[in-house]
Amino acid sequence: MPSWVQETGNSPLVDLYEGIDLHEVLDFTGGRNVSGMEACVFPRVSTDSRTVDAGDLFVALRGERYDGHRFVENALERGAKGALVEEPPPEDVLRCREAAIVVVPDCLKALGDLAAGWRRKFSVPVGVLTGSNGKTTTKEMTLAILRLCFSCLWSPGNYNNRIGLPLTLLMLKPEHERVILEMGMNEPGEIRVLTRIANPQAAALLNVGPAHLERFFSVEAVAEAKGEMLETMPPEAVFVFNCDDPRVRTLAHRWKGHGRSFGFSRDAEIRLLDAREDGRVQKIRIEVMGNEVATEIHLPGRHNLTNALAAVALSSVLGAPLEAVEEGLARFRTMEGRFSVRMYEDFTIVDDSYNANPASMESALETLREVSGDADRILVLGDMLELGTFSEEAHRDLGRKAGRLRPSLLCVTGSYAKWVVEGAGEEGVPEKRIVLFEDVKSVAREILAHMEGGEWVLIKGSRGMALERVVEELHRQSKPLPEKE
Repeated sequence: MPSWVQETGNSPLVDLYEGIDLHEVLDFTGGRNVSGMEACVFPRVSTDSRTVDAGDLFVALRGERYDGHRFVENALERGAKGALVEEPPPEDVLRCREAAIVVVPDCLKALGDLAAGWRRKFSVPVGVLTGSNGKTTTKEMTLAILRLCFSCLWSPGNYNNRIGLPLTLLMLKPEHERVILEMGMNEPGEIRVLTRIANPQAAALLNVGPAHLERFFSVEAVAEAKGEMLETMPPEAVFVFNCDDPRVRTLAHRWKGHGRSFGFSRDAEIRLLDAREDGRVQKIRIEVMGNEVATEIHLPGRHNLTNALAAVALSSVLGAPLEAVEEGLARFRTMEGRFSVRMYEDFTIVDDSYNANPASMESALETLREVSGDADRILVLGDMLELGTFSEEAHRDLGRKAGRLRPSLLCVTGSYAKWVVEGAGEEGVPEKRIVLFEDVKSVAREILAHMEGGEWVLIKGSRGMALERVVEELHRQSKPLPEKE
C-alpha cells in the first residue's frame, strides 16, 4: 500500500461526538432553560424518541405528519437528560424527570444552530456539494479519494436536508480531518441555511436541471435557489463549478472569491482528456491543474464522467494528492439503486431506482443505449415526482425518449403513467409492448415471461415509487451470475 494512503474505518453511523454541554446548547441556540438542571453534558442528539439512549438530548421536531412534542415524555422515560422544545412539557412531567428542558421558538432552526455552533469548534476543512443530479454519486466518489489520506466524516445515506446535515455535523470529532456534506433542497432558502450551518471551505455546484419544479416553477428558479450557497459561503472559500452547464457558469461569475472549474471544456481546470470503454469500466485521462492522471471508473455514461470530474475538483481543493485521485476513483463502486448493473444468466438488470427527474431519466436512457448495444431493452419506469404543472409534458416527453430506444417491453406505473404511454405511442411503440402495472410480483412475472435471453432491463423512478421492489422481485425469481471486477 502506498505510504500516502491512510485507511480509515470511520462510519458516521456508529460513534457520535463525545458530548455537548448544556451551556453550549443554550449559547448556540439562544434557548431558555426552564428546568432546575443547570449543568449537564449530552453524549448524543436525537430527533427520534425511539432511538434515544441514556443521557441524550432529544429535539422535538414538528413535521407535516408528526410532532415530536408528543414524544418528549417517552424520550425522558428512555433516559434522555434533556429536550429541546417549543413548548415545555406539563409540570407533572418536569417534576417526575430530572432533565434539562430548553425552550426555543423553532426546533428545526435550533437544530441547525446547534450544529453550526458545534462545527465552529473545529478548524477541519468542510466540503459541500449540491446539484439537480449526481449529488450522492459525486459525494461517494469524493469520499473514495479523500479517505485514502484523511480521516473523514460524511453525510450518510440521504442525510442532505435541514435535519440530516445538522445531525451529520453533530457527529464531528477532533480526529476528523475532512468533512464532505451533500446538500439537497425542496424549497427556496434551504441551500442558504445549509451552507450557513456547514461554513464550508469548498462548495461544489454540479448542475442545474428540471427538479422540484412543483416548488420552484422554472429551471431558472432552481438555479437561483442553488446559487444561494454563494450568499453564505465564507469569502475565503473555493467555489467548485461545472463550466459546461451554462446556468452554473452564470452563477460562477457572481462569486468574487477563488473558483475551480471542471468539465469537458478546454478551459476547465479539471478536464477530461480522453475516455474509452473497456467492458463495464471507463478508462479515463484527466488533466488536474496542468497535471495528467490516468485512472478508471466502474460506471458507464457520460454523466458519470462529469461526476468524476466534480469529485476530482472538490477533493483536490480539499488537499487530495494526485495519487489519491487515481487510486480513489479506481476503487470506487456504485451504490445500490444508482445505475447499479446486475448480471443474470439470461439478462442484465440496471437498477437506477433510487430517484428520478427529467434530466436523470434522459441520462439513464442514453447510457442504457450505450451499454446495451444491440440487445433488446425492457424499460420499467415510474413517476417523476415534484414537477408540478410540468408533470404532464415531462412524462409525455419521457415516453417519447423511451420509445426512441425501441423497447421490446415498456412497463410503466404511477399517476402519470398514461402520459408516458401517450409519448411512447407517438414514437410508434405498439400497445402490445406496453404494460401498465401496480403489482410488483405480476410485472416481474410479465418481464420474465417476455424474455428470450440477453435483454437489458432498466428500472427507474422517483424515490416515492419504491421501484427497488421490482428489482428485488426479479432477483428473487432469477439466478445472478458471480460478481466480476
